[in-house]
Amino acid sequence: MLVTVIIFLREVLEAALIISILLAVSQLMRYSRNWVFPAAACGFAGGGVMACSMKAISNMLDGTGQEVINSTLLFFMIALITLTCIWLAPVHHGNTDAGPRRAPARVMIVILSSIVAIAIMDEISELYVYSYAAIQGQGNTISLITGGIIGTGIGSSVGAILYYLLVNLPRKFPLKISIIILILVAGGMASHMAAYLSQAGWLPSQAPVWNTSAIIPEKSITGQLLYALVGYEATPSPMQVGFYLTAVLTIVIAMYLVYRQRNSLISSQ
Repeated sequence: MLVTVIIFLREVLEAALIISILLAVSQLMRYSRNWVFPAAACGFAGGGVMACSMKAISNMLDGTGQEVINSTLLFFMIALITLTCIWLAPVHHGNTDAGPRRAPARVMIVILSSIVAIAIMDEISELYVYSYAAIQGQGNTISLITGGIIGTGIGSSVGAILYYLLVNLPRKFPLKISIIILILVAGGMASHMAAYLSQAGWLPSQAPVWNTSAIIPEKSITGQLLYALVGYEATPSPMQVGFYLTAVLTIVIAMYLVYRQRNSLISSQ
């Protein structure tokens, strides 16, 4: 049951962090939060379709279809998170109207909804597949349900705590914290994308840069929290570290360039 708890915790926590941050951002920008319901529904439906099609997907591209699909979903989420951070860049510097003027509310709601839908779809498909395999292999449905409820409860609770923490802080802090967390999450996604591509044989397999298993085991609660928050892995490859840093630096540089360009335009007027 412990394995089930850890797996559900990891998958639910990843989605819960993203949802809580984007909901907080939506509230802080005075947007409606109702978009989360259709986005979640699309995510659950998409996850179910992916899970039912997993055999066909896995057989694609010479047996690497699942890894390629997962890495593609992560790429799209990184791109959408980058757009969100760029949108928030002038806002968190004090220009609270800059974001909505530069990106209409409808556009941003579509972007936020897409991130949530893809995140849920990715995590739910893996939970569907794990649950089916666990039932077929062990047949212990009670253990699966109990572990799933515990893992889901912990992950959802952490997300809820983060959401209420963000919306109750003074306005300038939650936006900055949200941007930082989103950047770290995007870096973690880039690291996971590199791992998937290595498994697919699209990137070379490499020896780990370091091993911190003795300090923070990946399967511990702390390890799972860090995995969801910053993409923590105890034994990352050089390619994973490179993808992580590239994603983080790309978002930071893009935010800086957009913010500087906007300031230049304002100064010239």
